[in-house]
Amino acid sequence: MNTAPVRPSRLRRAVKAMFRLAAWSGLLLALAMAFLSVLPFVAPDFWFADNMSFFLPQLLTGGTLAICGAFVCRLIARRRLKGSVFAAFALIVVLGLVAGTALTSLRTASVLALGRSGPAIANGEHGTPFRVVSINLEMRYLGDTDFMDYLENLNADVLVFQETNWRQQLRYREKVRKETGPLPGTGPYPATFHVGDLGSVVVFSHHPVLSSENIRVDGVCGDGQWGQREILRMRLDVAGKPVTFIALHPESPRTPCRFEARQVYYAALGLELARLRRESTDPVILAGDWNMSPWSAHFSQLLQAGDLKTLFPSSIPVITRFFFDYRLSWFLGAAVDHIAVSPSIEISAVAVGPDVGSDHVPLIADLVLP
Repeated sequence: MNTAPVRPSRLRRAVKAMFRLAAWSGLLLALAMAFLSVLPFVAPDFWFADNMSFFLPQLLTGGTLAICGAFVCRLIARRRLKGSVFAAFALIVVLGLVAGTALTSLRTASVLALGRSGPAIANGEHGTPFRVVSINLEMRYLGDTDFMDYLENLNADVLVFQETNWRQQLRYREKVRKETGPLPGTGPYPATFHVGDLGSVVVFSHHPVLSSENIRVDGVCGDGQWGQREILRMRLDVAGKPVTFIALHPESPRTPCRFEARQVYYAALGLELARLRRESTDPVILAGDWNMSPWSAHFSQLLQAGDLKTLFPSSIPVITRFFFDYRLSWFLGAAVDHIAVSPSIEISAVAVGPDVGSDHVPLIADLVLP
């Protein structure tokens, strides 16, 4: 009688080898994501590291799922963890993901803490309600009926648009839509408005404009290349009190040169904020597509330099610029649209709107002015 042990079949061995390979692949993927999640905190001035700050939720979630999948595959392959090289690598990955999560949480808390550091409206004072709506249009037509109805229901005090392409808007309105009459003063758009010289940033205001200024920021990538932007500053009369409103839209930092262009833009903005702090006591509101992650070190530096505070929808940063399709906006995208205000302004609520035909969702901020 043959008593030799029965060896696993060739198919079973192949399946186990496949799961072992999958376990190591998942572990290496998790290690890469853990490394990338920590990178923005250790090298904030490196353009690639700063770009990773846009995707910290995806990196941390993906890394966690990858290492969990690696452990499952390891168990299916019936390989022991204790004392193995795999276990040592897994420990490093777990520590990296914990570090990335902790640093992200601390950065979020520190940004929100800035909003609690300044004086709010004193008890007994009611203040003036003030709603700001900011939308990156991606050339969405302003005169579309459904879009105008949506904006009219929002009843905003100030509408600020980016990537408007103002000249093309007017040309499309006249030549294609055959619509007569000016767009300002129609529907949700007040007759009081200001357009930047480049035609990209447009601000509509239901309050009188006391003064306005365009601050041009030249590009650093060569003539006709990326980076030429502007800062719109307006002084509004709100219930008899002056308020400074700044609309911004810097370059997206997708390459080293465009990252440098964005930094030059924020350097110019920082100088303007410093000048306002020296020369004026007006409360300040900043709104627009910042092309900056709230987890970037440069985000909190700008708030500190301008003595500003911010608040996020649902108290945490959420995606405002989505990729590919709105139905994927719960995960594929980045938080790039923000609002920041002086400490004397109370931020009652911040919310995001629905799909309006752009690759950005509206950012809606309800404020109370002193």
